[in-house]
This record gives sequence, structure tokens and C-alpha cells, in this order.
Amino acid sequence: MGLKQKTIFGLIWTSAGTLVNGLISIIVTIVLSRVLEPYDFALIALLIVFVAVSNVLIDSGFTQAIIRDDNPSQQDLSTVFFFNFIMSIILYAILFCLSPYIAMFFDAPELELLAKVVFLVIVFNSVSIIQNAMLNRELRFAWVAGATALSYIIGGIVSVVIAFLGFGVWAIVANMVIPPFAKSLILWVKSSWRPLFAFSFKSLKKYLHFGIFLTIQGLIDVVVTNLNSIFIGKFYTKSELGYYSQGGKMDSYVITPIVSVLQKVTYPILSKIKNDEERLKEGYRKIITMTLFTYLPIVFFVIIFSDPVIVMFLGEKWSDAGIFLKISAIGSLIYPLQKICENIVMVKGKTRQMLYMALIKQTLRILVMFLLIYKGVLALAWGFMLTGILGGILYIYIGMKYLGYTLGEFLCDNGKIVLLSFGVSLLLYIILINIEFGGLYIIMGGIFVFCGYLFLSYLLNRDRTREWFDIIRAIRKR
Repeated sequence: MGLKQKTIFGLIWTSAGTLVNGLISIIVTIVLSRVLEPYDFALIALLIVFVAVSNVLIDSGFTQAIIRDDNPSQQDLSTVFFFNFIMSIILYAILFCLSPYIAMFFDAPELELLAKVVFLVIVFNSVSIIQNAMLNRELRFAWVAGATALSYIIGGIVSVVIAFLGFGVWAIVANMVIPPFAKSLILWVKSSWRPLFAFSFKSLKKYLHFGIFLTIQGLIDVVVTNLNSIFIGKFYTKSELGYYSQGGKMDSYVITPIVSVLQKVTYPILSKIKNDEERLKEGYRKIITMTLFTYLPIVFFVIIFSDPVIVMFLGEKWSDAGIFLKISAIGSLIYPLQKICENIVMVKGKTRQMLYMALIKQTLRILVMFLLIYKGVLALAWGFMLTGILGGILYIYIGMKYLGYTLGEFLCDNGKIVLLSFGVSLLLYIILINIEFGGLYIIMGGIFVFCGYLFLSYLLNRDRTREWFDIIRAIRKR
């Protein structure tokens, strides 16, 4: 199977799994948002930063390092497994002891018990890192997609049942904790790999050498990015934090699936041709173009319809979250392109550059945070969005530089896509600007954007549109 076939096959399975996961997440979020209150979601948002930091420390760039390694030994894999597991136990024990102080800091006594349960996610995630990395390395995307989808289904069902039984915020906790536990269990049952009782500091050093900069970069990104929730939760009301977090989360249902598919599929495949400069550049050029072709009209649509989308899916009580969805969507315009360029840097093994870029981006973010903290949650949201775009441009510049992909080549490949996506969305906005939006208008607007975009794309760039339809036909055959 050639590179193109592997890429399409990977896209098919990973996209299918991600689509299922996204749909389940959206459905569960809609149900829980209508049953629970913004305050409940704010409580969990305050804990996410601790889980995210712990997960970065545990992984330490090992997943990317194993995928990139041409021939990892059993001793290498066993060393990484035991290191991850021991680290997860230590981190959980520390956070367990800190949970009363976390609750005290945020003046929310219920956080103490919630934290002790939510932090179990750290341990559950650690025990399946090797199985997940090896399956991706071997391009067995169907296994990973199936395990992830099934775990989301189990977690979603349990959380919805708990919500309707009147257990409140514990429904959100179940939706966080059960999926990683179920996925780890499934991967252990399905995977033939088992750790040896062996540990090698030489193996650990080899992978840490690659992953240390990714770990530091990941820590900086995670801590600073999540500081907004901590600051908002501390200085403003929990309801305001709930609106802020849910608005951004709704946007992530569009962004995260696309970025997840790209990273899971392209990194292991293109790592195999990392030394063939010409093939690597051509592969990424196609990935970038197809990503923008698919992604841009969706995100422009979300920007235009942010307010009615929030009300239609979450209900009137969440109407204040609409502006945060709009801001988040604007900030995400270049995010998939940024993640592709991050992949380029990692494939090239230039992880030190990732650290430098993270330092610059997050320094700007901290500066904005301190300048705007007393200006209100909305001002903070706009400030974070602008720093995100500036940081994204930096990642894109460095990634394309390593790829040898010039601005002229990028505009030649994608200029029509950008202009067409924006033009069709702007036309829709002009037509509907004086109309009171509702569910029907959102659906009709989506159909209009989709059909008009494909029709004009076919007229202006038939080869690119045909390539998109080739992938759709391949998915249908599967």
C-alpha cells in the first residue's frame, strides 16, 4: 500500500472514529447543558488545568518519540510504560493531598471530592500510552478509532443517566473519567503488547532527549492557556466562567476533530518519509490544501451563526456564551494550519524550536492577561484570541521554513480557497443580516454555504474539488 493509499485509509478510519466521538460529545453536552447549570460546568473547568498538566508530564513526548523511532525494542517500550505509570501514581497522590487547598482557593468546598475523582483520569490515561502509540505507529488506525468511539459511547450513556437521576455535576465527572478508563481497558484486551519487567535508563534517556523540549513546551502551553479559567474563576463569577468555557468548547467540536484526524494520521505516515525532502513537502502541501478546503467554510459559518447555534443546541440560558463562541471561532481560523506546521517541526526532530515558539506565544498571553484581568471576561477573551493568532503565525512561519514551503507557493495552492470560503460566508451574512435567526435558518444557511462553496470551487479549481470527492468516494467504499 502506497503513501497516498495509507493516508486515505488512515483518514477514513480516523475521520469515522472522530466523527462518532464528536457526535457523541455534542449530544452529551447538549443534554447535560439543558439539565445542569453553568456553575456545574465552571467547577470542572477549574480542574481541567491540573489534569492537562499531569498528562503532559506523564507522556513527556514519549508518544511522538515512539512513533518516530524506526525500531523501538521491548526494553524501550517497557521502560516508558513503567515510567509513565509510576509518574501517574505520584502525581495523583500529590493532587489528592492538594484537593482541599484547591477547593479553598476557589472558595468552592464541593471541589475537594470532585477533584479526587476527576484526577483518576491521570492514572487511566497513563496505562495505555504504549498501546496507543504502537497501534498508530503500525498505522492500525481502525483499532484506535474503534476503542475510542466505544469508550465515548459508554461514558456518554452513563453520564446522561446520572444527569437525569439528579446527581448534577457528577454527570460531567462521569463523562470525563469513564472514557479514558474504558479506552485503556479495551486497548489492553485487544493489544498483544505486554510490558516486560525491565527498566533501562539508557532507553529512558533516548526518548527523553527527543521529548524533553516537547514536554516543557507542552507544560508552558497547557499552564498558560488554562490560566484564563483559573483567573476568571477566581476574580469573576463561576457562571461567567461557565459561559466562557462552554462557548469555547462548542467551537472545539469543530476544531478538535479536524486537528485530531490530521495529527493522528499524518504524523506517523510522514515520519516514515522524513528523510525524503521532496516527498515530505509534496505530502504536506496536499494535506494543508485539503485541510483548508474542508475547514474554512465550516469555521466561517460558525463565526456568523455563533449566537443562534448556542441557543439552538444548549438553550436560552446559555445565550451569553454566544459571543465567546464567536471569538473562539475567529481565533481558530488558522489553528489547524498551525498544528500541521507543528507536525512538520516534530517530524524534522526540531523539538527545541517548539519550546522557543511556546515561550514567545505564552509570554504574550501572560502579558495580555495581566493587562486585561480587571477589564472583564469579554476583554480577556478578545486578548487571548489575538495572542493565539499571533502565536499561530509564528508556528506556521517556522514550520513552512523547515518544509521549504514559500508564501508564494502557499498562496498559489490555497489563495482561491481562502477567498472563496470568506466570500460565500460574507454573502450569506449580507443576505441574512436583518433576519431573526432560528434553527431553520441555521440549517438552511449551512446547506446554502455547503452547496454554493462546492459549486464555485468546482468552477474555479476542478482538480482540487475532484480530489475531495475522491476521498468521499473512498470512504463510501469502505
